[in-house]
Amino acid sequence: MDRALVSAHGKMVALVASVLHAKGVTTTDEFARLIQVFADTVGETDPEEAAILELWSQTVAAMLPPKAKH
Repeated sequence: MDRALVSAHGKMVALVASVLHAKGVTTTDEFARLIQVFADTVGETDPEEAAILELWSQTVAAMLPPKAKH
């Protein structure tokens, strides 16, 4: 796996998530969750692709503000 290429694509996915959030299509949190669900599904047949999708999900999730502690 080319780490730089995967990272660059992940940042692009995060940009798309940000635009979708700004336009009210979906939240960034939901987008990250959907990528994770997709990664889990893909992982059943292709673990390497699933690992890439997992990294993209983490990249999008890293954009989120920290959750407040109650």
